Parts: sequence; structure tokens; C-alpha cells
Amino acid sequence: MKFSKIFSILLSMILITCISEPVYADASDKVIHLYEGEAYADEWSCPLTIPVPDTSIYAEGNTIAIKCDADDAPYFVLTSNRGGENWASLLPDGADGDWYYYSYSAMTEVFGTDFSLLDYISVMAANSPVTVYAIDMITENSADQPETENTVHDARVVGYLPDWSYQAYGKIDFSALTHINIAFCNPDSSGNLSCYIPDIEMKNIVNKAHSNGVKVMAALGGGGGCDGYLPLLDTPEEMAVFNKKIMSYCEKYNFDGIDLDIELGSGNEIWNYYAEWVSSLRVLCDEYGYEMSTASAQWVAVKVSPETFGLFDFINVMAYDNDADESSHCDMEFAESSLKYFNIQKKIPKEKLVLGVPFYGRGYTADGKLDWASYVPFAELIELDKENYNKDLYNDIAYNGAATMAEKCAISKKYGGIMIWEITQDAEGKYSLLSLIKDNLTSMKSVKGDVNADGIFSIADAVMLQSWLAGTGELTEWQAGDLCGDNIIDIFDFCIMREMIIK
Repeated sequence: MKFSKIFSILLSMILITCISEPVYADASDKVIHLYEGEAYADEWSCPLTIPVPDTSIYAEGNTIAIKCDADDAPYFVLTSNRGGENWASLLPDGADGDWYYYSYSAMTEVFGTDFSLLDYISVMAANSPVTVYAIDMITENSADQPETENTVHDARVVGYLPDWSYQAYGKIDFSALTHINIAFCNPDSSGNLSCYIPDIEMKNIVNKAHSNGVKVMAALGGGGGCDGYLPLLDTPEEMAVFNKKIMSYCEKYNFDGIDLDIELGSGNEIWNYYAEWVSSLRVLCDEYGYEMSTASAQWVAVKVSPETFGLFDFINVMAYDNDADESSHCDMEFAESSLKYFNIQKKIPKEKLVLGVPFYGRGYTADGKLDWASYVPFAELIELDKENYNKDLYNDIAYNGAATMAEKCAISKKYGGIMIWEITQDAEGKYSLLSLIKDNLTSMKSVKGDVNADGIFSIADAVMLQSWLAGTGELTEWQAGDLCGDNIIDIFDFCIMREMIIK
């Protein structure tokens, strides 16, 4: 159905003044400013110490927020001269840009629950200097309150499809996914990308994905697939030519974006060019309307700055293959610590962090070392014993069974979703881990433009948005109407919705 040109012009004139963000209650009495200024200190020293005249504000549900400039997250220090802990320090349990957050529960772990004994608070630099600009106490239910452990984000479900076992795509439930990453699309010496999936099959995969509302990404690199990139990036001219070839490759197969999976050690020369490469790709992806993600682990992220990570739409955190653990390469503790590392040390907002989970197991040697020669797909573990579905260990093979996978789904709701390496290793039927993830996460998916939350996008959604913009109605699901992705619902979103309906 088409709206008349006259109606569109009149609506634009009426509504251009209605550009609006979601309405929140006044939170001026919910944020207590403890410090504003500029205080500097070298590493392992305190830029400022503040007396605490009112200890009642240190209450359950409240959070300390510190705004500062530092390469390493600073410590928040609580001290007492009246019988409490005379020096209790803690690292943040959340971060967003220049703000670091220290929850009440984390404070009680190091100081105790009797804050009537608290005399002073301080900020202490860690391994690098710090400049502190603000310290706030954010009280419970504040509109400005940072994300807490109960915050739920829209969940991505990202599945990697390897080109060496792509034939399994016919059995995959695409409706359980939001993204499918073709692994791997790598260049020859001239920078021309390719993978081992035949063109006709690639077309079928993309068509099946798009018919289920799933985005398809070209995953570049991978373990053992990164050696040919450096010669294509070490001069601005070569980088520009290569980047154009990446865009042309995505156009050829109607992909929706790229995923950089550069798995090379911190000493590799490629990191000297990585920031410039990502920045130039970001410009092109914006121009072509592509998403851009990356797969990373702590050992990979060492040479990547928070600013460079910030250029990606989301980060797939590879929380598996942990060879520092002697019993499980992929337990919950490693998942949580990996997410915290990227959130706090790399300053990546939680909603951009996608927790990577393995659909495979690895074994251990007699002395507790990860056996890199062992690799058992989850489907094979189920074939060996159906009881393995609810376990995490079988004959020294460590993996994630149903219970642990459900736990990881729960934590991923507080972040940006789940990433799977890799989907062809899944078991079938009632033993499918992807099915479990779907039950736990994809019910959270919203349909683009579905502001009335009826599960479909239709003219009814345009009518509801029109009514809301005119000030005579309400939106059931405002996030689905944010078609511009700028956290604002306005006439521009309506115009995009109009074009979606016309098409």
C-alpha cells in the first residue's frame, strides 16, 4: 500500500518537531555527585581521597560510577578508621566508554556490609596513570543507572558455517540464528577472496538465510588462514585495492557484511596496520550498508585498542580453547572472565559483546595439559552416549552440555548474545544445542519495524508509528521502530518504514 505524496509532505511538516527519544522520569535526585573536577595520578597512586559524611547512600542496588582517562581500569578503594576494613580495593565489574562501574555487591565482598564504618573513598591508578573527572553514586532505579547484571540486550545468535562442511546447511534451523558467518573467505596473493563453497550452493545458503531474516557475513582469516594478509595491507595503496576487492566479493554473493577473524600473535607485524585497516573498512562498510564484526580472544586482543574495537558493530568473544585450565577449556568461569576483559579492559559496551561457545570438546593429557590433537564434535559425543547431552566431561573430553549451555545463554542475555563455533557439529533432534539456544534466546528477537509487537511487519505498524509521532498513540515495541539505529524515533524512521511497505 502506498501513502500519497501530499500526506507524506503534510506529515513531515507536522512531525518534524516531534523528534523524540524514549521518555524517562526525571532522575535528578537519583544521581549523587561525589566529585567533579580533574585529578591526576601516576600508576599505583591515588589521585584523590574523599571523606564520606553520609554512609547511608552505600545501599543495596546502588552503584559507584567513576569517569576517568586510563589505559587500565582503576581501583575503587574504601577505607575505615573505625573498625572496618582499613584498605579495601576492587576493580570494576562493568564499563562503558570512559565510565567504570563498581556495584554494591562487589563493594560488600571486599569491605563488608556495615558501611556505617566507612570513612573515606579513593581512586587508585593501576598499571598506568589515571585522570579522574567524576565520581557518582547512582541509586537504585535511576534512569541513568549503568547496566547491571539484570540488564537484558537484544540477543544475536551467530553461527559459523565452515566451507569444508557447508553441505550440512540443509539440516540447520536458520530461524534459530541472526547471523551466519561463512568460514573462511581468504585472499590469494593478489587479494582476490574465495572459499570452497560452490557458487550455486553459496547462493542457496544466502537465499535460505535471507528468507529467515538471517544476515550472512564473510568471515576473513581464521586459525591458520591469516598468513596471506600482511602483504595486502602494508602500504595505503595496497590496502585500498584489497578493501575494494572485499566489498566486491560481498556484493557478488549478496552478503550483509564482514567478520574479521585475525588470529595472530601480538608479535606479528600485521598489528602495525590493523587499526588503519579496520578504520578504512568501517568507512566502506558504512558506504555499502554492511555490518562489520570481529572474532577475538584475550591473546588476540592485546594489540587492539579500545578505539579500534569500537569501530565494530559487535565482537564475537572466543571463550574456548583455554589452555591455561587443566580440566575444561570452556567452563563458565572462563566465559565470564573473557566477557569482563573485553567490557572493562577494552571498554566495549556489553551489548556489543557476543559470547562464543563451542559445539565440540577437547581432551587432556595425563598431566592436565590441553591435548590440541583431540577434537570431538558434539554430535559425536551424543552418538557415543546420549547421556553426554547433560554432561560437560566424557572420557577426559571437556565440552559444554545442555545445562552449561543454558547457563551461558542466561549470561549472554546480559551481553550481546551467543556465537557458535561451529554449527555443523551440532547433534540433531532433541539433542541439538542450537535448538536449546533458540528456546533460550531467539524468543527475544524483535521483527524490524514491528512496533505493535504482533510478530510481523505490516501497514498496522506504520499506522501505530504515525499515531505515536502525532502524539495520539503509544508504541508497544519502540526499539523495533528505530530503523535508523540512532536510539531516536522520528520522522526519518517513519520514512524508512514507508519505503519498506512500498517495496
